[in-house]
Amino acid sequence: MPTKIAILIPRLHGGGAEFVATQWAAYLTDHDCDVTVVTTHQSAATGAETTPYRVERLTSGSFPSRVTAFRSLIERERFDTIISLMPHWNILALLAVATLRQKPRVMISGRNIESGLRTTLSASYRRELFLAKHLYRRADGYIAISHPVAAEAIAGYGLDPDRVFVVPNPAAGKLDLDKSRALRESRGMLDRSKRLTLAVPARIVDQKRPEVVLLVADELRRRGIAVAVEYFGDGPLRDAISKRAEELGIPLVLHGWVETWYDSAADDAVVLLPSVSEGFGNVFVEAAAVGIPSVASSKALGLADAIVPGITGMLCIGQSVSDLADGVQLAAAVPVPVELTDWLHHFSPEYSGAALVAALGSVR
Repeated sequence: MPTKIAILIPRLHGGGAEFVATQWAAYLTDHDCDVTVVTTHQSAATGAETTPYRVERLTSGSFPSRVTAFRSLIERERFDTIISLMPHWNILALLAVATLRQKPRVMISGRNIESGLRTTLSASYRRELFLAKHLYRRADGYIAISHPVAAEAIAGYGLDPDRVFVVPNPAAGKLDLDKSRALRESRGMLDRSKRLTLAVPARIVDQKRPEVVLLVADELRRRGIAVAVEYFGDGPLRDAISKRAEELGIPLVLHGWVETWYDSAADDAVVLLPSVSEGFGNVFVEAAAVGIPSVASSKALGLADAIVPGITGMLCIGQSVSDLADGVQLAAAVPVPVELTDWLHHFSPEYSGAALVAALGSVR
């Protein structure tokens, strides 16, 4: 097992990948590894003083200068393993070690279904994916957030399947499992057939198709169901969503980003994420844990590892407003089981950390 590890991410907080990275860092530190979390976009090393691992902040502004700075850090600290998350940081790690005589092993990680994002990708992201096609095979291993992400990486980047590992997200890391069980019991007795709240724990961006939630609410209202909508997230489409809800007459609450969104969700909530693409979806695990059913389209692919159809929610065949409204009604009628602890353990920091260690031990 490696003993000196660098984990490369944008910042300590603010996204799913950052949460996973810090959970892994804590687990590895707890198991006698010397871990440094290296951030590239951290405005300040906020929270570093409270972490059990060391935090290094790369202050360089441009991508080439970050590569140089990270290479210097690797040489100085003599890391034996680099773990990076997401394309920009995967490429940064691979380029940083490219000219080193003594190369640490590099484990890159994929967090999204990239083929589903083609219509929404920025020019810079498309350039990164072009570089990834040429560089990813240099990595010693690839850690996938879900089975669909692993399959896409093997096919799209020509990776050796023996070096691709599905490591479950520690999505249950923020949850109090005893409290969650009680919430599953209480929510399991609710009748959502005439009244419910669509909860959207996601950024308000094109990829998440936020307006579709309002249209689904409008469709459910036509079917005789009283529906409100709450967004737990922020983004550039916030004002447009607020205006559209007003036009449709849909009750709307915009909470902004709330890390433990499930503590503020309505008792009669149903999570709806009509995303174009998802690599996994921590929020679906969090929702199930507290007894909130989830609905999404199978066309988003990666979330198939996060929703158990008919148990923790519904996966719709299509992604039309009618399809999703049908899914919401079906999910609302089936209570999330109280006995869910074994499934939730699969997404615990302990299980995820142990799977990560097993993956690291499987490569040179």
